[in-house]
Amino acid sequence: TTTTTTTTTCNPSEEGPAPPATAPSSSSTSGTSTTNSSTTSISLSYLEVELHDAHRQLKSGRVSIREASGAAGRRTSGICIGIAGGSRRNSATGAPPSTASFVDSLEAELGRAASTVQANLVSLESDARALLLDADALARTTTTTGGATDDVKSLLRRASEISQRALQLQRQSRKDATELRRVAGLADAKLGTSCSDLVERRLQSHPYPVVFDLSNRGEGMLVVLLNDAHSILRDLGGANNEDSEIPTHDVQSASIGGGEKGEGGKWVPPSSFERVTTKYWVKEQDLSQVVLTSITELPLLVYGRKGGRILDRKDIIQPDASAAQLGNNNALWSSVTSSISSVYLDSPDLHLYNERLKRSEGAKLLRIRWYGNAKPSGDDIVYLELKTHHEKWLQDRSVKERCPIREKDVQQLLNTSTGRWDMQKASALVRLANRTDDEELINDLSELLLRMRDLICKLQLSPSARTCYSRIALQSTSTNKVRFTIDRDIQVINERSSSSKSWCLDDEDTINSACVVQLPYCVFEVKVSGEDGAPSSIAELEDYGVIVEARKFSKFLSGASLFNSNTVDRLPWWASDDAFAPLYGEDRDLSDGVELVHTSSKSSSTESTSITTCGFDSTGATTIEPKNIDVAKSGPKKRTARRRSTILRASFFPMTNKQQEIAPKRPARVEPKSHFANERTFIQWISAALLIITISQLLFILGADRNVKSAGIAATWLIAMSLLIAVYALAIYYRRIYLMRSGKPYGYVDFVGPSILTSSIVAGVILLLVYSYQAENGSSSMFSSTMREDPGQCNRRSLQGIPILELQPSGAIIDNDKSLLLVPSLHRILALEDGVPNDPTREKPVQVVANIPGANLEALEYLGDRIFALSEGPKESEIIELKWTQEHLYSRHFLEVQRWKIGLRGAEAMAVVPGFDGLSPSKLVVAGLSDDGSKEKKCSLSIDVFDVGSLTDSSNTAVKYSTLNKKTLTKGLKEEKVASMQYFDGLLYLLFDNARIIRAFDVETGEIMQETQLPVATIGSELEWEGMRLQRIPSSIDPDANSGTFLRGSSASAGSSGGESLILHLALDTPAQVWSLRLNERANDQGWSLPNCAIE
Repeated sequence: TTTTTTTTTCNPSEEGPAPPATAPSSSSTSGTSTTNSSTTSISLSYLEVELHDAHRQLKSGRVSIREASGAAGRRTSGICIGIAGGSRRNSATGAPPSTASFVDSLEAELGRAASTVQANLVSLESDARALLLDADALARTTTTTGGATDDVKSLLRRASEISQRALQLQRQSRKDATELRRVAGLADAKLGTSCSDLVERRLQSHPYPVVFDLSNRGEGMLVVLLNDAHSILRDLGGANNEDSEIPTHDVQSASIGGGEKGEGGKWVPPSSFERVTTKYWVKEQDLSQVVLTSITELPLLVYGRKGGRILDRKDIIQPDASAAQLGNNNALWSSVTSSISSVYLDSPDLHLYNERLKRSEGAKLLRIRWYGNAKPSGDDIVYLELKTHHEKWLQDRSVKERCPIREKDVQQLLNTSTGRWDMQKASALVRLANRTDDEELINDLSELLLRMRDLICKLQLSPSARTCYSRIALQSTSTNKVRFTIDRDIQVINERSSSSKSWCLDDEDTINSACVVQLPYCVFEVKVSGEDGAPSSIAELEDYGVIVEARKFSKFLSGASLFNSNTVDRLPWWASDDAFAPLYGEDRDLSDGVELVHTSSKSSSTESTSITTCGFDSTGATTIEPKNIDVAKSGPKKRTARRRSTILRASFFPMTNKQQEIAPKRPARVEPKSHFANERTFIQWISAALLIITISQLLFILGADRNVKSAGIAATWLIAMSLLIAVYALAIYYRRIYLMRSGKPYGYVDFVGPSILTSSIVAGVILLLVYSYQAENGSSSMFSSTMREDPGQCNRRSLQGIPILELQPSGAIIDNDKSLLLVPSLHRILALEDGVPNDPTREKPVQVVANIPGANLEALEYLGDRIFALSEGPKESEIIELKWTQEHLYSRHFLEVQRWKIGLRGAEAMAVVPGFDGLSPSKLVVAGLSDDGSKEKKCSLSIDVFDVGSLTDSSNTAVKYSTLNKKTLTKGLKEEKVASMQYFDGLLYLLFDNARIIRAFDVETGEIMQETQLPVATIGSELEWEGMRLQRIPSSIDPDANSGTFLRGSSASAGSSGGESLILHLALDTPAQVWSLRLNERANDQGWSLPNCAIE
């Protein structure tokens, strides 16, 4: 009876995504294979039929004569034979004939498959050698770069085909291994054999380790041969040809020229790096494809080797390419891979971890790195590396700087008790480790070491975590602009798990196995400096899912977060990845301590359990140093391979009740311009609030002018709204600062504030328009006059008789003998009645009592029976003495007596001040402009005192006596121009026209006794008050005087016949106006105030 079975293929999930190259068909049931094909096949149907027959015969206890007689002459290894109870066993093998037949078939199939794989590997390596020889010959016969484009294209196609065949052989071998394991498992279950162990041992022996991982341990030279071939083809210029048709990958040249070379042209790593790094995760099963793709872009980097090629010509031509030689390349592959260990430093509060996790500007990372299998000691060199992160908005790239020192000097570097170092101390350590470097490099390294030492002392840094891994680097020997690295077998170790005599854990130290964690992925890094991006083949690998971008992945952050998960507030984003989540979420298995040692080979035992440590064999891969544990004492617990490869959270790191936050993969990037934008928004809100306040002030003015209470109420409401908006804007400002500091990408939208702001402005504008319309209907102007005419209180004097355009009043003086108010105006002097007229309509016309050609009269002053006029000039001013000529009422006028020049330009104010002691002569005080003494000859206020005695007939120049302190007189005023002055009742009054202020000073103490804000007579002429004069009018002359008013130096006593009136005469320059105001004097010499009609 023939039993038909179905061939079962492997689980697709174990093979990863489809590669760029189209794979041939998977395992078939034909049972045929050829050495010139890059695929192998397992005769699954044959094996399954054999298994079915053996199982059927084993159950029936029957066996054919032919089979029994044939089994007597066979001898098997007995390794895979099991004992089935109740069955007949062959006397030679101790197994039933049917079982022995199946085992023979399985062993034969294993041998055939291994031979096929080995033959294919030999064929691939032979083709790769032929390719390399052809490329070398083409390079030696081609005189110019790019001169053999067609030949280069052809060789590139051959190289791509070899890579495709190698990857297809790898995929097919993995599928066949899966099927063999499945069949062996069925045999163990049905026949009671141990065929699974046999299959595993065969799959772990040559040639399967080579075909399963073409980039591991160098047991085959295929990768090295293809690497050298691509290096030659790149030099020939074929990689730069845009018309090159390559079946699998686009090959681009990454050599851009420039770079660092050591002595003899050997490549050495630079001491400072500025580049952009993109990291990718790679599964172990996809590493071969990543390596074969990478060598098409960049050559394998060998430290200290000249040029980009690895093999010499004599290494290429080998007389024997048999399988025996395929395993003798470990020394060569060790020069390509390197074992790297890095000890990361951090503070007790994990300051560096938190800053790096937040990607803060200037975040630093400090580590101590060495290369090789064993930890350095004594004079061995270790490298201090300082990484500094810079944000993109700084237009600066992140930098990595390195400084080599001796291992025995690390202890004193980390000893913070000795305090900060000086340059001499740092330079001494650098010189000991870099004896051949020039002085300039020594100084640079010393400064770097000093910065590292300062950082260690500042943050109290100490070893925190260690990473161990093997690395393959790909980079041109002539440039540092593009670099690929592949890190595999990545392990992190808790450096704080136990105390050590050294500055970090030694290889012989014993730690808990839970303090060693192997990361689930390999890391592929693409490092680019300059403006050029990564080659296109990297994007193809990412598109096909062979590599997955791990944005900002960090081994340091992984180790620090794993071993300090009970203290950190935030975990890196990859903590939520399916492969990393178990490391953070489950209890780790605590086992006996292990020793950190380095060994050159692996050992295994069926009675022992292997615990992962951070060792490396000579090839650079991580090793497992077994620790024999008594299985009987350890109980039924069995650690699986999965448990060994990803050790989970230790029980001494308990999960707390505090919810740990996972950092976002792409946090909101906050730049200084974000804060500036927030501040600008806040200022705009405040501007809007000020706009509403302005509207409210206009409403207040409208309400006061028209006595409309509702306008005042509306204005008060608007002010309240503006204050609310200001407070709301402040709250929003600080809320957005919190969001930006937290890196939260949401919560910035505001729906409430704009509605409040818009409604407030709309309401304010509507109210302003309504009340403005009402004011317009009530008066032609909402500000018709802020100083109202009020007979007897605020009188605007009549200037009839002279055209207004010819008038420019600039001062005022009282002639008590003639009861006249004299007003200078340009070259004229006008005469009006003094006091406050009771009936302005009956006021007499103005008289012109002087006409002085060429003069610009600004002020008048009486000194005894002499009268002086001040004439303003552009360069210098003049004092003019005048006298009355006739006493007849209608014919009296002034005549000029003499002039004296003074050194002030633009003089406008003049006052006579008596001597302080009552005996010294009076002084003439004049305010004008004078040069400040600077080179620009700027003019500033000057108040000069002139000796009246110098005003004689024999001289035409007034003698300057002294100068008043203008800083005291103008204190607190932005506008210091003086338009008029008067000495009255022991006080010196000054009118500052541009400030609209009258100030009264005590001339002895300089104290300001009174300051009065002047009213506005006409809109647009607020700064045109040019003259003032205070006058007392006895009650006998002024019948409207208030007898109850307390006057300066007197009071309304019982014996008093009445009071006096205090009048203020004001002269307005433009338009020409003269006002007389009856003032309100305060009691106890507290000054005076303007009448209600003159208050704004």
